[in-house]
Order: sequence, then structure tokens, then C-alpha cells
Amino acid sequence: MLRVLFILLLCCDVMNAEVRTVWQTLHDYNTIIEPSHPGRQDRHVMNPFLSYTNIGTDFGFVGPAEAALGWQRGSIGTTLSADSDEWAGMWHSLSRLARMPESTMNFNACYPKPITADFQPKVTGLRALVRGKGRFKIDLVGAQNQLLWSATRIIDSSDFAEQLYDLPAAGLDSVKILTWIAEPGSNLDVDRIDFRMHTPDIGFDQWVFLTSYAKALTCWSASTGLVRDRAHIDDGSFDSISSTGLFCLATAAAAGEGIVSHDFATAVISKACQAVSTLRGPYQLLPHFVRLDDNGTLQRHKGTEYSTIDTSIFYLSLMLGCRMLGQDDMLAQLVQDVRMIRFAPLISDEGYLSHGVMADEKTIIPYQWKDWGGETALVLVMMRIADPQSVAMMDKTGHVNQGTGFIVEIQSLLLPDFDNEALDAVSGVNWRKVRATMLQAQREYFTKRYPDNPLVKNGFYGLSAGEQRYGKGYTVGGVDLEDQMLLHPHYILMSAAGDPEPLKVREILKLMEKQNILTPWGMVENVWLGNGETLPMIGSLNACFEALGSYHFECKVSKRTDSIYEAARAIPELNTAMKVFYP
Repeated sequence: MLRVLFILLLCCDVMNAEVRTVWQTLHDYNTIIEPSHPGRQDRHVMNPFLSYTNIGTDFGFVGPAEAALGWQRGSIGTTLSADSDEWAGMWHSLSRLARMPESTMNFNACYPKPITADFQPKVTGLRALVRGKGRFKIDLVGAQNQLLWSATRIIDSSDFAEQLYDLPAAGLDSVKILTWIAEPGSNLDVDRIDFRMHTPDIGFDQWVFLTSYAKALTCWSASTGLVRDRAHIDDGSFDSISSTGLFCLATAAAAGEGIVSHDFATAVISKACQAVSTLRGPYQLLPHFVRLDDNGTLQRHKGTEYSTIDTSIFYLSLMLGCRMLGQDDMLAQLVQDVRMIRFAPLISDEGYLSHGVMADEKTIIPYQWKDWGGETALVLVMMRIADPQSVAMMDKTGHVNQGTGFIVEIQSLLLPDFDNEALDAVSGVNWRKVRATMLQAQREYFTKRYPDNPLVKNGFYGLSAGEQRYGKGYTVGGVDLEDQMLLHPHYILMSAAGDPEPLKVREILKLMEKQNILTPWGMVENVWLGNGETLPMIGSLNACFEALGSYHFECKVSKRTDSIYEAARAIPELNTAMKVFYP
């Protein structure tokens, strides 16, 4: 009886599609600066790693009195004289960078245009948290600097108070900039600006996939055909090969649900194939990062290596995507490209595969895929497609280095085979058991150490890898490490499909939505347990992890066909390669 009730509850949520009201922060002004004196700090003193909005766009300052603007922790403000020229404020691009007038936001369909009309949220209002005294104005401006909407409020509050604005349904289909202004004589601080949004009429599980895919799509560049490492940087300045591959696969999955068109998904994969055709380096490997040179030609980013894992993720993802979209000719070409890769020279005397080739394009990287985990599994599968006679070796411990979450789940974003009780033939490990053990350890890590923490009480977890607390660089967390306080919530979605308690996962995601951790622009990058502070950076790799993880979760709870796994089972070359693990 309990099992029947459980299934009914899952099905009810899937079927109960509804339009919901959610909030998306445009900018929370949390610059994380060390004060050099009491009061507001100079507007130019900011953490350069946080020079973007919460939706991956840029911002700046306006007004003849902009020099009077200053940061405080989590807010920005100004004190102005009553002189008519004493006004100041901030502008925020609403789509890509401000210098790109062709990229605007349609408030009636606010996601990037490739997402179809039935899956587009709407911006119906604004919320500003403001304190102080004076006149506070918000303008919405088009790409040609034309005023589209404006509202002015008299502020008189010693504490931050919500200012709510309803927006018209018409006239805001191409908005470029949101600007707020403190008018002459004002003494105001602004804590944050939010959008009020209405979701499309879909169930919650599909909404999570949609937000995750929209986050990844924000990083895709139509001009290069590749995916930027982060949403807020220039096209072609730092593009990621692995993110591009995973994004192509997520796009094929999105096309299967009607979120994007079949034609768009096919074009994304075709353009990615075309883009990398000139990037193959030593042994036909692909580089980790790519950029445009001064002549507009894609090339390996200076100082970056040719990577066996990035090459593997790219080709495996595109092969699956082509199968899902029925692009058999493109799939055949990808298989041919893979079989040109020369893995044999990259295998050490011990029998382990190297990470790739150094930036000098000659030296084989001494580090090898020896550790047990999903990254090693993916490169070994790719090696077997390229050379069916190759011998695959990896650590036999079944232990994930440092207990880092994504390592034990990345392989199952692409391949269904690692979710069974059989011992694999390479390492002799039961992958399902190790994944379940990791999930339990992830959940218990914080409950044992910080049981009274409000976020821990909500069931939040996720020790994985990603940006540091203030966005200053890459960091790796894990359950084997002590004193961990930084959550990378992408692990929740990566492990969701394998979780024996999907209702519990869903409730955690709903709590995250209430706390602005799961937003309409996807998961935040990380959460600091100490005070709940979040890093809203939109990074493409974790965005793609989240998109694929949430897709598998949605398929599982809705009992629908998982098209990624179906494609994996239908590619003969991939099935043959998988026999190295499961003969």
C-alpha cells in the first residue's frame, strides 16, 4: 500500500502542471570587499571576480554624482545634495553584455530565444529592497537608449523595505538595460533588485530541467558554436570543449521535450562539430579551452593542454545527441573522427592512460587516469571505441578521491551501464553500491557536524568541485576532507536519478527555490553554510551537469523514456566499448 501511495504522489506532481510565481535576483550587490574605513566604500573597490549580475550580465554606474556611490556589504548606496545635477545610480544589462545591442530580454518570454514559447517564463513585476530617504527611480531602456517604462517612489524607511512594481504586459518585448537612480537630495541604500516571474504551465520536475538548461543556454555562443566557460565573458574568449559537448547532449534532450526545436538542436551539434574540426592537436586530441585569435580563428587557449577527458566527454556527448536526433550521417562521421585518435602513445608503462599532452604540444602529461571514478571510466570507454583492442586499467579500490561528489556521477550523465549491481570487469566494483554509499556520506557529513545549521536542517548537501566561496578560483571539496562549509549544489541534481527517495529530493529542491538557491536561471554556484551566502556565478560545466542530472531525474519520476540512455544502448560502437566493463 505504501509503495502504491508513493508512486501516486510522484505521478501527481508530474501531472499537476501549474503556473507559479517565482523570484529571480537581478543583482544582490554582494561584492565581498574588506572595508578600509567606516561606511560606504568606493564604488571602484570591488571583487573583480564578482563583476557580473546574478543572470550573467554586466553592470556599471551612471550619473554626474556617481563618484558618491559606495558599497557596503550586500548593498550599495549614496548621499546626495539637493543640487539638480546631483543624481547617481546603476545600470544592469538584461541580456549578455551592454555593448551587444542585438541581445535583449523579452519580458513576455524572458529566456534566450531558442527556448520555445510554451516553455518561456514571463517577467510581470520588479522588487527593490531600499532604505533611507529620497526619490528612487527605476527605468527600463531599449537597445537604442529609448525609455520603455519608468517609475519613481518616495522612500522613507530606516530599514530595507520592499518596493513592488507591477509591469505592463505590452511594450517590454526588447529591453536592454534596467537602471535605478537616486535623485537629488536622496540618502539611499539598495540591497537587491529582483524580477517577479510567472513560470510556464509545467510540472516542478520539468521546471528544474528547464531552469538548468536555460542556465547552460545562457553560456552558448551562436557565433562560435561553442560554450563559454562562464556566462558573463566575451564570446570566444574562454570556451570550454567539455561544456560544449555536454551542452549539445542537453540540447538534444531538451528537443525531445519540445523545449527547443529539433532543427535548433541539430544545428547546435553540427556547428560544434564544425568548430572543433580545426582544433585537433597531438594524437588528434582536443584542447581543454579554446579562444578566438586576432583574426577571428578558433585556436587552443594559450597555456591549456590537449585533454583526454575533454576529448572523451565531447565526442561521447555528441554521438549520443546525434543518435537522439536521428542524425546518422553525423554520428558515423563522429565515430570515424574518434577512431583517428591515437591513445596507444598516451599509455604509460604501467598501463594507465595519460591526461593528455601539455601546452607545448609535445610533452605527454605525466598524470594518468588511474584513480577510480567516472572520469577514468569515460576516457577508457572512449579509448575502446577508438581502439577496440586496447587494454583498460584503473584503480580497483572503488574509492573516490577525497570523496568528491561529481566524480562518482559524471559517467551516469551519459551512460546507463553504471547503475547495476554487477561487478565491472575493469575494477571489480559495484558502481551502484559506491554511488549509494557516496550519497549517504554526502547527506550525513553535515548532519553529523552541524546539526543545528538551518541549511543542514533543510537537508541541503553537496561536497563537490567548483568555484571558491568568492568566485576567486577552482576548489575541490569532498566527504573525506575536514571542516567543509561550502556546498556545491550541482551534486544534488547529478545524484538525483539514483536517489532511492525521489520525493525527498524534490522537497529539498523546493526548499532551495524558496531560499533563492534554485532560481529561474538555475542553481547558484555555491552556498556558504556559515551564513547562507550564495555565489550566483553562471558556470557552464556545472550548468550542464545540472541540466543532464535533472533530465535523468525527471525521466525517472515521470516514468518516461530516458532518451539519452536509449541512445547509448542503440550505438553499436559504444555498446562494444562498454563490454570492457560489462562483458
